[in-house]
Amino acid sequence: MDAGRAVETFEQQVVDAINKSGLHPVVVRLVLLNLVHVVEDKERQLARESEQEGKNG
Repeated sequence: MDAGRAVETFEQQVVDAINKSGLHPVVVRLVLLNLVHVVEDKERQLARESEQEGKNG
């Protein structure tokens, strides 16, 4: 499966899960915003680790 197709499938699965959850849209928005922050934090952590490996390697 190519990346574009994988992203499209993932997006549809997230939308389906949200629709089935029955959560209020405000709650869904807060959860999604929190997930974005978690992903951004992980990206920064991986970048720092990669930078450290470059300095130590």
